[in-house]
Amino acid sequence: MSSPFTLDNESFSSLVLYGSLALGKTFLMAPLTGYYRKKYRSYVNPQVDRVRGAHSNDVENVVPFVVLGLLYVATNPNPTVALWHFRVFLASRIAHSYIYVSSNRQPHRFISFVVGLSTCFSMLAQTIRAVL
Repeated sequence: MSSPFTLDNESFSSLVLYGSLALGKTFLMAPLTGYYRKKYRSYVNPQVDRVRGAHSNDVENVVPFVVLGLLYVATNPNPTVALWHFRVFLASRIAHSYIYVSSNRQPHRFISFVVGLSTCFSMLAQTIRAVL
C-alpha cells in the first residue's frame, strides 16, 4: 500500500498547494499590520485592530484546516472533491480577510467565515465516515 502523502497523489498535491497559499496569506497579515502602523503613525488604531483581528482569525482557522486536510487526504478522497474543498476554503479565507480589513463588516464577513468552516466540517465528516 503506497502512502497518500506523495505529490503523485492528486489530493495531497492539491492540499500542499492550497494549504501553502492559505498559510502564506496568513503570514502576509503580519507585514500588513506593520504597514498600517506606519501609514497611520500609530501602534494602535482601528485599521491595525482590523488587520490583527483578521490575522488572529486566520491562525485559528488555517492551521486546523491544514491538519484536517492531512487527515482527510489520508482517507484517499475523490481528488476532484478534495480539490474543491481546498479551493473553496482558500477563497473564503481571502474574502474574509479582505472584508475584515476593508471595514465591510457583517453579514459578508460572517458568510465568508461560515463557508470556510463548512468546508472543514465537510472534510471532517468525510474523514470520520471513512474510518468508521
